[in-house]
Formats: sequence, structure tokens, C-alpha cells
Amino acid sequence: MSRTSSVGRWELPTATATLPCRAAACLALACCFGACSESGNGLPSWEGLLPINGTELYMKRLGAGEPIVVVHGGPVLEHGYLLPHLAPLAESYELIFFDQRLSGRSAPRVDSASVRLATFVDDIEALRQSLGLDRVHLMAHSWGGLLAIHYALEHQEHLISLVLLNSMSPSSDLWQEEERLLSERVTAADSTASADLRESEAFAAREPEAIRQLLLLSFKTQFHDPNRSGDLDIYVPDDYVDRSRQFGYMMVDLASFDLRGELDRIKVPTLVIYGSAEPAVALGGAALRDRIPNVEFGIIEDAGHFPFIEQPEAFLLAVRRFLEAQRSEN
Repeated sequence: MSRTSSVGRWELPTATATLPCRAAACLALACCFGACSESGNGLPSWEGLLPINGTELYMKRLGAGEPIVVVHGGPVLEHGYLLPHLAPLAESYELIFFDQRLSGRSAPRVDSASVRLATFVDDIEALRQSLGLDRVHLMAHSWGGLLAIHYALEHQEHLISLVLLNSMSPSSDLWQEEERLLSERVTAADSTASADLRESEAFAAREPEAIRQLLLLSFKTQFHDPNRSGDLDIYVPDDYVDRSRQFGYMMVDLASFDLRGELDRIKVPTLVIYGSAEPAVALGGAALRDRIPNVEFGIIEDAGHFPFIEQPEAFLLAVRRFLEAQRSEN
């Protein structure tokens, strides 16, 4: 069943599963790990390092209500680029952001054997358990979408819903095709600018700002309007290169994978959103749409990989509408 909506092209599931109710999560957490405070808009917040699975993950909690665990993209980046765009949801929900292992403000070094997809997924489950949460909404962007899909396949009894925002594809062949199509968008001017940055003294010295500028250049192909790439606020730690080098151990898991045959096992209500300018709409997005049984699939017009930047009102309308539907069913 499909219809046209003011937020873009939308396809709705034919049925919605009914899930048992859960109490709203308690915001209290031992402040010995971090700092309790109020956010600028008066909402309760907490942030700090939390011991998880043999490492320490940086976490921020904002708001109160049913919990939404947010899994950022990247990898090796952090949650901050999502925070201002998702923060309005904290008026009705508790947002739980965390930096994945090796990412952002989390511990800078880990056992190389732990840099595997399974461990990153285990971290999400360990975080849920550490916070004493029963069931959560799981919201993930980009690379984080692959982690969230794995989590849903293994732990969906702990999910109220799954929200995949411009998710990485569920198979390596689709992912590689998407990357190929994006590479065709690189302009001569951006290619020259990238080469100049790589040859600069600042980049040779691995200065975070030079790395940040290179990343922003690489993200231009993923915007409907490439000039909006500067609106992407990303934090690059001083040891970004070392963290990236450690993340290289993950490549054994990313060289070849295919979850398409398992997607029909995800029974929780699922929202899948892509920007209309993203190649993944017809590739990984189509696979998620066609194979997850209880899925709502939406395309936000005039947006790319970061619809919350290019079309924030349409993005929030779509996410809020979906989340409220799950609340009314619980």
C-alpha cells in the first residue's frame, strides 16, 4: 500500500504488530561515571564514560520517556553530528547517544580481537543491560544501520521499534555498488581540492582540522545540495588516524556479507528512511523495503544521506509520526 505524503514518497505496512507495554525508563544513573545536569531547554541530561564490554563508551542521555538508543554512522566518528537534529525528540522521549568503541570520545584503544561486527553489536546489548532498560526504540544512521540490523536479528525481544536512517546496505555487493555510484559524482574541482589537502603540511601532520576538511569534501557527493556539506558538524579527535588504523581489523567482516536472506526474521515495526538523492534508495533501501515484513519505507525529497540537515522538518515529521504510532500500539 502506498500514498503520497507532504514529506515525500511513502510506503506503509499493511499491518502493524502489537507489542506488550513497558514502563518509561528511569533517567537515574550513578553520577560517579559522569555529570548529571539539565540541558539548555530544561530537559534532564547525563553524559560521561560508561564501562562496557572491556572498554569505556562515551554516552549522553537527554530527555525523559520511552528510550531511543541512537547508533551513529562513521565509523570512528561520533554521535555529535546527530545530536542537534534529533534533540527535539527529547521533548517526548529519552535519547541515549553513545560513541561506538574506538569512536569519538570513547576509549581510544581496544583489544584488536574486539574490533568485529559481533562485538559492536554486543556493545549495544551491554549498554541496554547496563542502563537497566527492558525494551527500547533503536535508531541508527548510515554505518550504524548495519549494526542495528544485526542487533534486531539477535535481540528483537528488547525492541519496541527499529528506525533505519539512510542505512548501510544489508549486503556487501549492494554497498559496493552504492559507493561506485557515489564516486561518479566527484567533481574535478573537488578532486583537486582533495589532492591539495592530502599534500598539505597540516594533513601530513595529521591535524584534526585538515582531516575534518577532507571528510567534509568526501561527504559532498552524499548531499542533494553539495553546498550543504559544510552544515555537517563532525568532531575529529586528535588520535583519529590511530583509531582508524585499529578499526582496520573490521575489514574482515566487511569484505563479504549478505543479510538479505535473514531480514524477514525482523518482526518489530520498522521505519526505513532515505533521501531521494541517495543511490541506496534503489539498492540497499529496496532490499530492506522488500524483505522486512512490518516496514514503513519513506523517501524524503530533495535530500541525500543527511535528510535531517537538508529537510529537517520533513525528517522530524516522519520520525515522530512513526514513533507515536508505536506508542499508541503499546
